[in-house]
Amino acid sequence: MVDSTGSFSEDFQVRNIIDTAMDGIIAMNEEQKIVLFNTAAEEIFGWRADQVLGQSIEMLIPGRFRPQHQHDVKQFGQGVIQSRRMGTQRTVLALRASGEEFPIEASISKTTANDEKIYTVIVRDVTEAVRHRQQIEQQSQMLDQVSDAVSVVDLQERITFWNQAASRLYGWAGDEVLGRNAHEVLYRGDPEVLSTMLREANARRSWSGELTKVSRSGKTVIVEHRRTVLQDESGAAKGYLCIDIDITDRKKQERAAHRSQRLESIGTLAGGIAHDLNNVLTPILMGAQLLASGRTPANRQGLLDTMVASAQRGADLIQQLLSFAGGIRGERSPVRMDRLVAETRALLEHTLPKSVLIETQLDADCPPVLGDATELSQILMNLSINARDAMPDGGTLTIEATSTLLNGNASQLHPEARPGWYVLLKVSDTGTGMSSEVLDRIFDPFFTTKEIGKGTGLGLATVQGIVKSHGGFVNVYSEPRCGSKFSIYLPAAVTAEATTSTPPQASDDSGRGRTVLLVDDEGFILQVTTAALEGAGYRVLTARDGSAAIATFSQHRHEVSAVLLDMMMPGLDGLQTLDQLRQIDSQITVIACSGLRTSQRETEVLKRGAKAFLPKPYSEDQLL
Repeated sequence: MVDSTGSFSEDFQVRNIIDTAMDGIIAMNEEQKIVLFNTAAEEIFGWRADQVLGQSIEMLIPGRFRPQHQHDVKQFGQGVIQSRRMGTQRTVLALRASGEEFPIEASISKTTANDEKIYTVIVRDVTEAVRHRQQIEQQSQMLDQVSDAVSVVDLQERITFWNQAASRLYGWAGDEVLGRNAHEVLYRGDPEVLSTMLREANARRSWSGELTKVSRSGKTVIVEHRRTVLQDESGAAKGYLCIDIDITDRKKQERAAHRSQRLESIGTLAGGIAHDLNNVLTPILMGAQLLASGRTPANRQGLLDTMVASAQRGADLIQQLLSFAGGIRGERSPVRMDRLVAETRALLEHTLPKSVLIETQLDADCPPVLGDATELSQILMNLSINARDAMPDGGTLTIEATSTLLNGNASQLHPEARPGWYVLLKVSDTGTGMSSEVLDRIFDPFFTTKEIGKGTGLGLATVQGIVKSHGGFVNVYSEPRCGSKFSIYLPAAVTAEATTSTPPQASDDSGRGRTVLLVDDEGFILQVTTAALEGAGYRVLTARDGSAAIATFSQHRHEVSAVLLDMMMPGLDGLQTLDQLRQIDSQITVIACSGLRTSQRETEVLKRGAKAFLPKPYSEDQLL
């Protein structure tokens, strides 16, 4: 540090502190002459102290700002304020010895020494900070121009950046979400999905996949989410760059295509189902006519057993078809794939020609898959129908369900594979096989090698879409005249066991004079069910619709022990009737009946207060 007068130096006993300061320290007298210039100031401005001492401070100020500087210093000197920051209204620019202008942060204070007013300026070079800020602003402006929703979150998932596309997609303005937790703002789903995403992103430094989010208005938004770990200078994670591509409309189109393809599959099933139903109905119709004729067959009980078995076979066949056609998307729940394969095989045996031999190899210890049973069944049906078409002269269709563990080299198996436990489905045939050219296009929508009118070309595209939506992937091996093998990898669920519904158990108690209200719009069902209940000792009241049921129950509410209620009736339907019955008596036992059994319907009626759900057709044992 160099000063212009010895007396001034003697007044500053802290010269060592001043010279070791990181910021530039400059002092000037009332004539604006520099009287102190520390080492940091030398480094900042490029002047040696002996070159500037005694010179006007304006040598450090760009020429166009000097008049304003003189005015500001004069006002400050005459004011009562002892110190203030400079440049609160604008960026302060200084001048280096080289003539380069650069931005600074500065503060000025005034004091008196030896009856002379001294001004002290603290200066910090903020060139790099300004450049960094400008880069961030430029990047922000660029990100605001992209069509995808871009956000940045810190390690606690607090939002630190939010572009305009994100505002348009989710309905939140940037200033409304900055600092808020992204999970609280955008997610309403399973927290385990988010935990898995963060765990994999941290392990692999990036993650991509499908997420379901929610907008400000509560609308569901399905996105392809890409997340990259942001690192500081030391390489440590400091946050995440998140990019969301809105695929909501695309998913709707995929589901519409799935429905179209499902109808095609159901059409394929219809021929086999119709043939089997005719075989089922024949012994029932002939047996009933034989018994009604009065001619007693030699083996009357055997005939009755055959009729009952045929009816049960028809009921099972209808339930299998309803399970397959139950809808394009249901709630995700643990699904045992070995059981699903067994159920699908039963349906295929009614559908595929006798020349196609069906073999299954099932691992009883196979873990469940968190998925939609309807969609997973469609995978097996589509691949099996494709296999049938590839074996016009017959052959063998093999379906396997096992579990497999993929290690850290999983990506070598498939780009979308991640380490962990998977359920592996293999569907193979001994058919004509495919060339490499066909193999490259089999998942393209509407691509087909079949004749016009023999297929939509959506079957395998649907398979791939369903598998991807479940977080899995598909590998295919095929050669001409060597058959084809499809390997479907589905992530195993963390739960240990798939849930199954338990049908209501029959009671061992007889009716003993208790009263049942039977509600059904089908006269034959009323007649047969009434006979079964009265035979067990019950008194039966009947109603052909919901309105009649309400009136009858209101009149006999203190007598009725239970209501057997059909869910599908004209006028007042089963659910509406159930609600009104419970308004009259909230404790009444209601058993819901329906020929259309789905998990959603069963859950709904039980939630609305029914004590049990009895699917049609029901036997006397199930009824009682």
